[in-house]
Amino acid sequence: MKYMAVLMIVEMLCINLYISHICLERKASPVIVVPVMAAFTLLILGVCTVTISSLPEYGQGLFLAFGFLYLIPIVILYRCSVKITVSVMCMAWAYTMLVFLFSRSLGRFLPEPQQAAVALAVQTAAYLLTLRPFLRQLHEKLLYVVAHAEPNRSNLFFRLSVSTCAVIFCVNWVLLKEDVLPAKLALVCALAVNTGLMYQALYDLARVRRDAFQTRQQSLTDALTGLNNRRAFFEQAELLMEGEQPFSIVFVDLDKFKSVNDTYGHAAGDWYLKSFAREFTRQFSAQGELYRIAGDEFVFLHTGESRADALLEKIHSRPIRFPDAEIPFLGYSCGAAAFPADAGALDELLSVADQRMYLEKMRTKAAAKDTV
Repeated sequence: MKYMAVLMIVEMLCINLYISHICLERKASPVIVVPVMAAFTLLILGVCTVTISSLPEYGQGLFLAFGFLYLIPIVILYRCSVKITVSVMCMAWAYTMLVFLFSRSLGRFLPEPQQAAVALAVQTAAYLLTLRPFLRQLHEKLLYVVAHAEPNRSNLFFRLSVSTCAVIFCVNWVLLKEDVLPAKLALVCALAVNTGLMYQALYDLARVRRDAFQTRQQSLTDALTGLNNRRAFFEQAELLMEGEQPFSIVFVDLDKFKSVNDTYGHAAGDWYLKSFAREFTRQFSAQGELYRIAGDEFVFLHTGESRADALLEKIHSRPIRFPDAEIPFLGYSCGAAAFPADAGALDELLSVADQRMYLEKMRTKAAAKDTV
């Protein structure tokens, strides 16, 4: 049994070193790494043999303390930071300790002479079945988080890796050496710390998701009017085109807006824009959505089958007014275009609507001159 226990520990050690070798970026060639690690392993095993009085007791977790001495050669031979190296080692030890604990627990169902041999066989089979999926999860997820997260969140995941290893170490200690009060107290403390870190990690992830959503919403919203902006319009229109869904747009340009700024000031101009956006949305929100795409330029998007001229007629039938305001509404010019009837590309569709808006503005100016 003594030698079987040694073989289980050596197998654990080899798996841990293999995980580090796969997950960390190597500075030296295998010709240097392998002999250095082999020599260091012999040194560690010799120290453990002298220090730990009963060799089979390695399985109760005492070997783990010596295992972290491998940080010394790994930091020298591999290029990764200490934080990433410790994260990898903690998750590797947690994995191998769980496999060891599972194997030893199964072995206890058999008579004592057969326990060690069966535990070794189960441990080897478990590594063959689970090592590759574990490495994929470790390399693709944990290391990505540690390497790419913001510093405060990266530190949290680093601490969570260490805490998880500590929990499994305490579980190993308690289950393999029963009725040890210090081990049970250590397990309770480790579970409490690990639980707190897990909740903190979940909170941080939820906050990151909320912040990302808010940032995206801000990037799609016009700060002055509260309408969706040019980027939001392009995203929505391109999405409709990709789905081959018909829609119409109305290009809206406010008349004489420069005179509002010149006469009343820019603060009044801002109020004018917000008031127009509010009144237009109040009247036409059931028919579509208004976007502000530039200073005094807006686009109204109407989804569904309809003729552009019919939509334009409906908008003209409901004039915009600013009731009880010192600044009168000076009107707007607009031009409409429909997809796919007028154009098959968004730039072309906007160009058609813009040209029609410009023609309407010219007709309005000409009519005003004739009236004078």
